[in-house]
Amino acid sequence: MQRRDILAGIAGSAMLGLGGRPASAQPAYPNRPIRLVVGFAPGGPTDLIARIAARTLTASLGQSVVIENRPGASGRVAASAVSRAEPDGYTLLTNVLADMVGPVIEHDTRDPLLRGLAPVALVGTAPNVLVVHPSLGAGDVRALVAQARPGTLSYASAGIGTASHLAGVLLSAAADIDLIHVPYNGTAAAQTDLLTGRVSMMFDNLDNGLSNATADKVKALAVTSPSRWHAAPNVPTIGEAGFPAAEMLSIFGVMAPAGTPQPIIDQLGAGLVAALREEATRRSLLAISIEPASMGPAEYRRYLETETRRWEALAAQGRLSGSRAG
Repeated sequence: MQRRDILAGIAGSAMLGLGGRPASAQPAYPNRPIRLVVGFAPGGPTDLIARIAARTLTASLGQSVVIENRPGASGRVAASAVSRAEPDGYTLLTNVLADMVGPVIEHDTRDPLLRGLAPVALVGTAPNVLVVHPSLGAGDVRALVAQARPGTLSYASAGIGTASHLAGVLLSAAADIDLIHVPYNGTAAAQTDLLTGRVSMMFDNLDNGLSNATADKVKALAVTSPSRWHAAPNVPTIGEAGFPAAEMLSIFGVMAPAGTPQPIIDQLGAGLVAALREEATRRSLLAISIEPASMGPAEYRRYLETETRRWEALAAQGRLSGSRAG
């Protein structure tokens, strides 16, 4: 009996060595570098935010977090790639608003954001600023809306599904007006045509929009945030202008492939949330006009679910279809 017990113990040990090792013997996470994929080119807001997130995760995890830029389709190329990656915590996505709204616009029920990706944390948010070409002569949003006869006002965006597109959708719905959407391949081309007067208006990012307004190249009418932006206290909110339903924030978060073990999600989320509460991290984000957030996995998931329903309702009204090439 004693001999059989010894042999059984040896056999059991061999099985553990062939893959049956207990969870406590698994290598600790992370034990190699982590990729943080960005769906936009280097140097833009999303890329800058990703680099701040990577720096904070590197410090909290004790393992390198490297940026991989995979631009295309307003971020959808990167989101699709990460959703198909191994769910082991070593491939992450810096997600943006377009990742959530893109499948809604395309009526793509096969690839909704929360089916393929798991929320980790919301890193930051930012409003857009509604700027108009000076030739319009509109001094505020109500005056602009009064000019918006069908087919008369066009607005530029950085592409279908981007924040600059969706902010226009919300104002059109809130004011019940018909704005012509002119999507471009990126922000720079859209801004160029706004400055030359080829298009009437744009929901620009804060840095560029406010800079051009200060230089009197455009007029800033409103920010899309619920409260005034601290760096532009004289610019009213879209809600103050009478259109609270047009409030919108761009989002910048981190997500992992669906199926990533919850302990890994929680570890990543806790590291990011802790860093986002540190003054140094907050200053880094505010310096690029991003309001720091601190939503962990569960809260971020609820936020995304609520926002997705908002865009699905607009899609059902036909508000998310129709555009002209810029």
